[in-house]
Amino acid sequence: MTKLITEDTTLQHLLNISIQLSSEENIDVLMEKVLVAAIDVASADAGSIYLVNSNKELEFRTVINKTLSIHLGGQSSEKITFPNIPLFIDGADNKSAIVAHSANTGEVINVADVYDELPFDFSAARKMDQNTGYRTKSMLTFPMRDHTKEIIGVIQLINAVELGKITSFSKQTERKILSFASLGAIALTNRSLIRDMEQLFEAFAQTIAGAIDAKSPHTGGHCKRVPELTLMIADAVNQTDKGALSSFTMSSEERYQLGIAGWLHDCGKIGTPDHIMEKSRKLQTVFDRIGYINAKLEIASRDIELEHQKNIIKALKRGKKVEVAQLERIQEVSLMQLKLDRTFLQKINVGGEFLTNEQSANISIIADRYTISLDDTEQPILNEDEISNLNIKRGTLNDEERLIIQQHMTITQDILEALPFPKHLSKVTEYALGHHERVDGKGYPQGLTKEQMSVPARSMAIADIFEALSAADRPYKKAKPVSECLKIMGNLVEQQHLDGDLFTIFVREEVYKHYIHKFADPDQLDEFNLEDIPGLQVYE
Repeated sequence: MTKLITEDTTLQHLLNISIQLSSEENIDVLMEKVLVAAIDVASADAGSIYLVNSNKELEFRTVINKTLSIHLGGQSSEKITFPNIPLFIDGADNKSAIVAHSANTGEVINVADVYDELPFDFSAARKMDQNTGYRTKSMLTFPMRDHTKEIIGVIQLINAVELGKITSFSKQTERKILSFASLGAIALTNRSLIRDMEQLFEAFAQTIAGAIDAKSPHTGGHCKRVPELTLMIADAVNQTDKGALSSFTMSSEERYQLGIAGWLHDCGKIGTPDHIMEKSRKLQTVFDRIGYINAKLEIASRDIELEHQKNIIKALKRGKKVEVAQLERIQEVSLMQLKLDRTFLQKINVGGEFLTNEQSANISIIADRYTISLDDTEQPILNEDEISNLNIKRGTLNDEERLIIQQHMTITQDILEALPFPKHLSKVTEYALGHHERVDGKGYPQGLTKEQMSVPARSMAIADIFEALSAADRPYKKAKPVSECLKIMGNLVEQQHLDGDLFTIFVREEVYKHYIHKFADPDQLDEFNLEDIPGLQVYE
């Protein structure tokens, strides 16, 4: 009857551990449960579980001793202070420590009385016995192997107890504990594989983001800063109990997916031509054509001088001194005008937030004012393409180039949808594609409305825009003060571009302030009246 109960107990423990293999994420907790079950099935008084670390040492993870009421590691609050046990000493197998020998050889070691056993070194056990009054006697040590047969840990049980007396561990017990060692190895391997795959994918995502940032020195930190800011916003929304999103909660799994999405949100830029992504001036293609226009203006300048000099010489020959003075004055004025026009074109070429109608008209005037002859062909100083690019109203991209830039979202979508994301990363694509959508449905690539997007997806747009506005590494603008950034974003809220609920939390919870202190220049945190910021909602 005793044997039947023991086998039933063993089976029940095996079933419980098997079930928990698929649900318990904390490997130390799971290893502790394996150890507790092994101690119970073997009727042991104590036990330890070790894992092999990256330094090829056996590291204590859980220590239990019933008689001494010791519970270290695992779920307990008591930390393990015992030193790690090296698997190798001076390049050779450590044969003196029984757990190291078991790990190195893969042997199950069953010792009836450790005080009589050689050649293993049990001095540490004896010293502990002297300090505590405990008597370590029988010991059973089991290696744990992964799917490649590599030893990844060791289970050690101490003092088999039968009818209140310490006895040795039987062969039957060895067979039973072998099952728990196998389960422990399976659990450890599964968690290790999952963790390694997550780390690999996360590193891959960060590497792709780093490669994209490296393509563009003018946006070098964008792909790093956006995920950080996105998570700051998500955490603020998750923690607030005010406003329209007070009931929103985000699980740790969703937060992890949002972080990955942040790293991948611009992965499609890997397909954007460098000369467009790097376009820091309106006239830039492979090179900045302002240099070409300067050369043409230089030709125009010499043409003006030559033409006036001819007329001046003719007037001198006729003795027309007054006419000579007039011609010299006209030449001086013409060259001065050309110099002013050159300066104007250089300034306009830089780009900015807005081109005025007067500036646009002046571009046309300059285009009509000068002509030069190249290869015996008369041509205006500015061709149609140059005029079109100089007339860009905002920034440095023309309409065609802006469409090419926008295509990075289509490429991003194609890349992410082609990846076979596991279930726990199934929302990465949705989150990543949200940063260029608008709440009125006029964004891209999918044209989703606010109601069609999740809170995390909408939060990426807030992060993407604030990072761009506050960044100091854009080629056509200086870093804006926070007040200006928030006013621009508030206007975008009123234009149904950004989510007002999220923007309100972003401002009132001062997420922007934490971000600026960590990633930008604190001098950008200028003084402003909160109520002057448009787009803010009631927050109570």
